[in-house]
Amino acid sequence: MNMTGEDCGRGIAGFFTRLVVDVIDVFGMLWNWFAGRFDWSPMRLFAAAIIGLVYLVSPIDIVPDVIPFAGWIDDILVVTAVVRLARFDLERYRRWREKAD
Repeated sequence: MNMTGEDCGRGIAGFFTRLVVDVIDVFGMLWNWFAGRFDWSPMRLFAAAIIGLVYLVSPIDIVPDVIPFAGWIDDILVVTAVVRLARFDLERYRRWREKAD
């Protein structure tokens, strides 16, 4: 069974579950695109992912990561923003994946 972001429920647990499912699908979409199976060119996703990755690996943060929990909030927000920017591409990929199965 393929889970989509909409199947994950409400509340904070549903938010994080949706986020994890979406991030997994982003990697799946990129993997299938690089392998030549998914022919849609997700340029918006590439741009968002590169900017997000640069921010995540950069030592400069809005809130330093050495502060427990608070330091991760900006990282979570960046990942969430990347996933939201890629929402259209993710929906297209999920429809393609449903047909491929």
